[in-house]
Amino acid sequence: MPDMDGLNADSGKRKVMILGVDGATLDLIQPWVEAGLLPTFARLMEEGSWGTLRTVVPPVTPTAWSSFLTGANPGQHGLYDFVGRRPGTYETWLANASYRSGSSLWENLSQAGHRVTVFNVPLTYPVEPVNGLFVSGLMTPATATDATWPAELLDDIRREVPAFNFSPPGIFSPGEEIQFVRAIEDLNRTTLQVARYLLHRQPWDFYVSVFMGTDIAGHFLWKQMAEGQPAQLANAIQDCYRQIDAALAELIKAAGPDVHLIVMSDHGFGSLERYLHINAWLWARGYLKLKRTPITLLKRTLYRLGITPMAVYERLRRLGLGERMRRTGRQRSTLLQKLMKRSFLSFADVDWSRTRLFSIGFGGPIYVNLRGREPQGIVAPGTEYEALLKQVTADLKAWHDPDNGQPLIGSIYRREELYWGGRADEAPDLLFLPRDMKDGTFGLMAFGSNRWLTPVADRTGTHRMDGVLFMTGPGIRRGVHLDESSIMDIAPTALALLGQPIPTTMDGQVLEKAMTDELRECLQIIRVQPGDGARPAETPIDLESHEEERLREHLRGLGYVA
Repeated sequence: MPDMDGLNADSGKRKVMILGVDGATLDLIQPWVEAGLLPTFARLMEEGSWGTLRTVVPPVTPTAWSSFLTGANPGQHGLYDFVGRRPGTYETWLANASYRSGSSLWENLSQAGHRVTVFNVPLTYPVEPVNGLFVSGLMTPATATDATWPAELLDDIRREVPAFNFSPPGIFSPGEEIQFVRAIEDLNRTTLQVARYLLHRQPWDFYVSVFMGTDIAGHFLWKQMAEGQPAQLANAIQDCYRQIDAALAELIKAAGPDVHLIVMSDHGFGSLERYLHINAWLWARGYLKLKRTPITLLKRTLYRLGITPMAVYERLRRLGLGERMRRTGRQRSTLLQKLMKRSFLSFADVDWSRTRLFSIGFGGPIYVNLRGREPQGIVAPGTEYEALLKQVTADLKAWHDPDNGQPLIGSIYRREELYWGGRADEAPDLLFLPRDMKDGTFGLMAFGSNRWLTPVADRTGTHRMDGVLFMTGPGIRRGVHLDESSIMDIAPTALALLGQPIPTTMDGQVLEKAMTDELRECLQIIRVQPGDGARPAETPIDLESHEEERLREHLRGLGYVA
């Protein structure tokens, strides 16, 4: 029986620690635990409840972490991808926390008087005032001076950990693989140093830190791990997990024995072998139309001849010139992007007056060019809209793998099947998951290739729907499998463990299955109505153009945005 000393009615004596390991998967953790390589994860499995943690669709970082921190589905918080649609246009904005609706876990706790420490959770810039310390994570501008609460905390961190940087490594170039691996090691080390500093800087009731190294290593080193070569890279992902396993051990020990501990990931991971090019497919099927202007006709000719962004990039990559061009400086990089847009097909070449469907985003979403919603919408709401979605769904189901004749597309969803809430009407009209997740959608460019299905170049790993979840602490049962858990369950569970009521706007459930009867009785879990629907986002904050371009450049390196 776990020590029950922490089970008292005074919630001020309880603590919750959440440690995020971005992209962690049981597919790797379990065999490495059995081999004796991950002693911290082994202890979590031995002493507590654990299992897979189902993420949201699409399984992308901004959407998943936003559902984690709000306990809500994307139809409430409003973030569906790394980019969003600018109202009344076909242009995109780069996601940040100011576009998110709904109260965060730490906002609820702060309002209840709990001391919180939040570090490195993706898509939390700009930070919000909290009763404690807050340092934003992935997608924070490198030059930001408002990425911490209080503001002076950033200077204190950089004095304590001079190597701290908001932008983790994201470029994997031929000939520089070893430097890339070392950069991930440095990232993990720096993350631990800052996490340790914040852990001891002030007393806390709630603490969360996220490690990103596993996600980055998985994207670029999965093939080397799977094939076991070259030797200097074959164990790089395993070494990353072992480094983080040791970091978790240090933070858990420092937190003390009576803390409710949650270790989790925002999604899982697996191999990436091919890209599905959705806009190329939509064009070929007649759903998307291009202009007939001379410049677009010239681009179409080049496109049909195979002179495409992906073909050019692959040629440069093999010559070792891609990274050299990236390092020519921000101004030249921006000029290069403009040159690419002018030289190759893009959304600027789409004839919206004849286009019915299009795709914008990393997760392969499909939007209807709906009359009255899109600026040049042509599809009438109602019968025409329904018939179009039925038609494209049938066509997606009929899209087969040329290698084996198997369907390429697995689950296909209407947005109302996945999302509900005050911002569900902003969601894509149709979403899908590939039948085999080794096939990923290519959202970097509207027309990256003239083929519907292409092999990947450098990114050989990508996200899966099942992340990981481990729970230990006073009143947490041993050996309970939590495979039915959702990423939306973490926030209400943390609130309950700290004796706080659960807002009815949180879609997740308290993970009572992991709790002893004594703990459940002690917590007296209740729901409260905070207001009508999702709280609107504050006035969205657009980044300065140079800040957004630097972030886009970094995310292009990770393979997330155009």
